[in-house]
Amino acid sequence: MKCPKCNKEIGRFELAPNCKNCGVNIFYARQEALLTEDAKRCELEYATFHILTAKLKNAFIGGKIQIMRIVAMVLAIGAIFVPFATVEANFSLFSAKLSFGAFGIYQAFTDGTLKAVFDLGSYTPTLTASLLLLLGLIALIFICGLGVFVTLILSFINIQNTAKKAQIFSAAGMVFSTIAFALSLVFPQLISDIPFIYFEFGIGSVICLAVLLFIFVLNRLIVAKNIQPEIKEIDLERVKIKKQIKNGEIAYADLPLPVLESEEEREKRLQEKEEKDKLVQSAKGEGK
Repeated sequence: MKCPKCNKEIGRFELAPNCKNCGVNIFYARQEALLTEDAKRCELEYATFHILTAKLKNAFIGGKIQIMRIVAMVLAIGAIFVPFATVEANFSLFSAKLSFGAFGIYQAFTDGTLKAVFDLGSYTPTLTASLLLLLGLIALIFICGLGVFVTLILSFINIQNTAKKAQIFSAAGMVFSTIAFALSLVFPQLISDIPFIYFEFGIGSVICLAVLLFIFVLNRLIVAKNIQPEIKEIDLERVKIKKQIKNGEIAYADLPLPVLESEEEREKRLQEKEEKDKLVQSAKGEGK
């Protein structure tokens, strides 16, 4: 074992509380060294926390554009529940109605309506193929919306890169929404000679197109304005030192306390120390 102050070797059977070389109390010196190391570690850990907080704030509430992105994402989730179209088939012994929105498709899966509608393929193969295509387009729009949502959630990692990816997802979603809208316009012609099948146009594709366009524009503005989190340079230096400690390049014992200190932090520390000293002096005066 070594003395925590002079670093001289202490024998295994030397049980005196004080170091024979420098006279320091070994127990208290070790406790002080541990507390000092904890203070240094906390300073470096808080730098990581400060950087993460700055990134989270910048990604979600750092400005009007970031806040509007969250609003747009909520609108996008609501848009997929608005029907793109509604198809109804009426027979003497059977009737089925399929609404091409998130809730309508879920119902169709659970109650067997979807299978029944597709069984009409023997009567109207072109219409059934068109319905399958519309379902596929809705699924692709949902995937694009999910991609936009994921990039929004992960935007605190790198807001610029995620905004660029969100533009790609939203642009693809706009293309699929446009095709779905065009397909909805063609549906009436496909069933014009089929008396027992009825079609009702929905505005789901239009709403999805508008919301995805809004999301595309917002992310485009983030890239164009080069929006970045406000991270203090001193926190970046602290993170760099933390990595050096982790890699074994330096040790906590080699660092001063505080490890790094900005002028603002120094003034705050000195002010707190001055207020503390005043309280101590005041307490001593009252004790007399």
